[in-house]
Amino acid sequence: MTSRSAALGLLALGLFAPRVALAQKLDKDEKKWFDSVRPIMLPEEEKVFKGLKDKVDRAEFQKIFWARRDADLETPENEFQQEYLAAFAQADTLYRVPGRVGSETDCARVFLLLGKPDEIKKESMGNPALRVPEIWTYKDRPGQTFTGGKAEISLDENCALPQGARLRDQLDRLAEAKIAQPNLAYKFDKGHLVKLADQLPKPTPAQALLKTPRQDYPVASQAGYLKVQDGGTAVLGLVQGDATGLTVEDVGGQKKARVVVIANATNADGKVAAFSEQQTLADVKDGHFVAGFRMGLKPGKYALRAGALDEKTGKGSVVDSTIEVPDFNKGELAAATVLALQDVQELPEGALDPHHPFAAYDIGRARLIPRFGGVFAKSEGVSFFYQVYDAKVDEATGKASAGVSVAMLKAAGRAAVAKAEDQSFETPVFGNVIGPIPLSAQEPGKYLLQLKVKDNVAKKDLTQEIAFEVKP
Repeated sequence: MTSRSAALGLLALGLFAPRVALAQKLDKDEKKWFDSVRPIMLPEEEKVFKGLKDKVDRAEFQKIFWARRDADLETPENEFQQEYLAAFAQADTLYRVPGRVGSETDCARVFLLLGKPDEIKKESMGNPALRVPEIWTYKDRPGQTFTGGKAEISLDENCALPQGARLRDQLDRLAEAKIAQPNLAYKFDKGHLVKLADQLPKPTPAQALLKTPRQDYPVASQAGYLKVQDGGTAVLGLVQGDATGLTVEDVGGQKKARVVVIANATNADGKVAAFSEQQTLADVKDGHFVAGFRMGLKPGKYALRAGALDEKTGKGSVVDSTIEVPDFNKGELAAATVLALQDVQELPEGALDPHHPFAAYDIGRARLIPRFGGVFAKSEGVSFFYQVYDAKVDEATGKASAGVSVAMLKAAGRAAVAKAEDQSFETPVFGNVIGPIPLSAQEPGKYLLQLKVKDNVAKKDLTQEIAFEVKP
């Protein structure tokens, strides 16, 4: 078994422009708005906003920014926005220090992210002209829990965090947790931001199919999970359907089905938390088509509905399942779903195609080509993609230290039949592609790909497995 590097990074989920140009200087109102949201703005969002050259795009960015934090897009008011701006005005007054307005202090950011502390302990200090250092105590609340049931945060006479970058990283994760609608993103089309209105569901035939499901032909779906650059979770899914009777075209000698791939996720309240709708031309092999979809979701359980519609014939099918989206934003060692692949394609710069059937699996400049169901013939080769998050960084060296071992096992008896060379990594986030692994020497049957990760700094281990099958 061999590993090969690919142009892989954290999944962007459409958050960034392919290339960020220098922005024009912000006008007075834009600068005021930017300063008001800086405590909760993610680094990736700041990069996008500062790269916008068009005033119209900057105005649209603000709409998307607030909508991403709106828990209920169906109500006319954005309650989060209203509550935040009121708290911001309060923080600006409460935490003023010499030379800085209150909203620019660490006190303000902690207050805006965690709310009013349950207890404040003031420390004695000799100079009465300076602010007294304080220790803020937060206890577990609904939707907000801490290790050991509480958190204590020290703030010095300048309303700053003496703990340094480590606690600020934790505050960044709290800011990421404020994203209620991760499926909304700063997408670009022809050099401009895609408007918020164009990212929300519309009354299309495909959306009608999701609301009134049916099965005009056999269809199945599957889903996996990866972390995205703003700390959220992406659901990467596949839809497989019977292409018999659908609109099939001949493109360069290859049969392709013209379908709209659709999916949505419904939360416990019965509200649609995310949706995906994309036209595509999917390869037809053995009478079936396969295409992918991608959605951003907060951690939790959802009802997933996925399928495809042939707009020309009106034939459509969806299938329901239940998914549990993992939380990759805990700052602890975690791994994405291991993906079984039939190929990995390196994409030339600027070659992104949103209508490609596997565009949902574009990561950096690599396109992963997954195999639905993980079934491979002996005459084929199989590759696997893995990605690991939040290996602990050694404060002394500034580097992580993690070891990875990958083995292929027979499912029955779990005997190893192949093993990749062990690898080591010094970054908190890392991943790789293992393969292609020829299957000609393997007996038909069921197998497991086993990933083992050892975080040498945190002294933690992680094991991830994926099942696949070899057929004659």
